[in-house]
Amino acid sequence: MLFNKSFLPLVTPLSLLSLSLISSLGILHSRPTLATEKGIERNQGELLAQTVSRNRLPNGSYLYGSSPQPDEIGQEYMVFQVHQGEVKGAVYMPHSEFSCFTGTFEGNQMRMSVIDPYDGTRYDYSVALQAPSTVASNGQWSDIGLEGYYRLDDMSRNDQKILDTCS
Repeated sequence: MLFNKSFLPLVTPLSLLSLSLISSLGILHSRPTLATEKGIERNQGELLAQTVSRNRLPNGSYLYGSSPQPDEIGQEYMVFQVHQGEVKGAVYMPHSEFSCFTGTFEGNQMRMSVIDPYDGTRYDYSVALQAPSTVASNGQWSDIGLEGYYRLDDMSRNDQKILDTCS
């Protein structure tokens, strides 16, 4: 109790702000990471990178959405085709314009160059790949996901039309 009484007058709003900034940066509450934890994270990352660099996503067409439901107003969707590690497709919102992109798989990311539909300017964008928790019987990831997106199985006629325009 004596500590609280003697310490509290020294705490000013400015020092509280400083403490919250330091805390949010992880400096105040950081804990050393065990070498074994680093090794596990690194090995998982290396396994994902090796899997992606070997297989990437298999050749084919894919639809991902920020919603698990297709064609939801206000949600973002990506429709793309993978051929030998090269990606071509589009980012769109239902009942709105779309932007074509090209890309590749690098490490644990799908890197894209998105083309502005109005002036043709290219913008770099990347999405982290997510490795599923289960491994297929042949030692490969059964399905690689995109962070922040749900994989949708059924492409609509409009999805195919957008994909054909950008491929």
